[in-house]
Amino acid sequence: MFEQEKLFHIAVTFILGTIFPFSIYLIHYFVYRPLGISESPDPFYNFLFYTFGVGLLEELIKFVPVLIVIYVFKKAINEPLDYVKYICVSALGFAFGENIEYALSYGGHVLSSRSILSVPGHMFFSAIFIYGIIEFKYDKKSAYIILKYILLASLAHGIYDFLLEFHIPLFSAVIHIIFFMILISVFVNILNNCLNISPFYSPKMSVDQQMVRKHLVRFYLIIIPLILVFATIDEGPEVAIGSYLWLMIWQSSVLFILIVRLSRFSIIPNHKNKIRIKLPFYFNPQPNRNDFLFFFGFFTIRGESYNSHQISRLFNEDVKVVPLSLKRSYLNQVFEGMIEKKVHENNTVYFLVKIYLDSAKHVHKYFVLIPKIDGLTHNADGDPIVGLNSINHDKLPRLEFLEWVILKKK
Repeated sequence: MFEQEKLFHIAVTFILGTIFPFSIYLIHYFVYRPLGISESPDPFYNFLFYTFGVGLLEELIKFVPVLIVIYVFKKAINEPLDYVKYICVSALGFAFGENIEYALSYGGHVLSSRSILSVPGHMFFSAIFIYGIIEFKYDKKSAYIILKYILLASLAHGIYDFLLEFHIPLFSAVIHIIFFMILISVFVNILNNCLNISPFYSPKMSVDQQMVRKHLVRFYLIIIPLILVFATIDEGPEVAIGSYLWLMIWQSSVLFILIVRLSRFSIIPNHKNKIRIKLPFYFNPQPNRNDFLFFFGFFTIRGESYNSHQISRLFNEDVKVVPLSLKRSYLNQVFEGMIEKKVHENNTVYFLVKIYLDSAKHVHKYFVLIPKIDGLTHNADGDPIVGLNSINHDKLPRLEFLEWVILKKK
């Protein structure tokens, strides 16, 4: 978001990510087979095999193209997010080759499910794998942190594969989806942390939620019909339609959550959230009409609110502060101002705004804006409604609410 990568570097990484996985066959033939390492009827042994025999091996192989980029294109990786970008591109190359193999072995219908679960899953595991290096380099933590995240990535990969083979009707599928949901949250957390500690940080920059969702929706609107056409040619219309119905019934909600959550980031400088196990949604008894809801509106998808995103886009811009109601207004009129700072404390985002009290802009006063998250949060033009608060100079959280105002770009 802050710095674009060269397409050539991305293309090389993807191609290398597609080629290197073929080394797995050599490892299986010359190492695993002589040592008798393979799947087993024993569930515990199988879990260890999927974690270390599959997960660790695949994550190490996906990391090789990143190492090549680091040493060949020395200036390509110059911010925390770059490490995640390049290993995810390598993971996409890996998934591309793997998808071809699965389609040839099991039929084209498997690609519909893999496009929603397995392909993003490869990126999720790889992001966890490389996050330890980011912590080591940018947070100056001990080298132990690298090993910790390598093992966590291998464990996540192993659990994911093990659950695919652990067949208990309905139960195993539900557990598998829940685990995938947790991986979505971990992945977004890693991306958000990398954005927040970027040396190219700009407070005005924010993730354009609508653009991200639009691109992801366009991609799936193209790829899923193509998969169904391929499955129809390869296996017949009955199999293709059955695959499509399964996709709509079971995985459409997963796709919805995946697309929405991957578009909602809160960019706050030097703020890092701990990597925790949590779902990408939560129960909200009083949902906001502008949030993304699912399951009959009982759950709200996590992420930056519409208003926080809109206010971030107005950073360092001349704005008009318009009282929502002039009858009981503290300001009593429209003032011009400028948003100068974004602060995150106690899970709340605050914006410091300087309001000019005269037309010459010589006299000003500072206030704190808090995005409105309940009820009506913006007007018909999409301008955000925010709470205007006076400042207690001792501590920022001790604020006095004054009134609701509308922010308009001048």
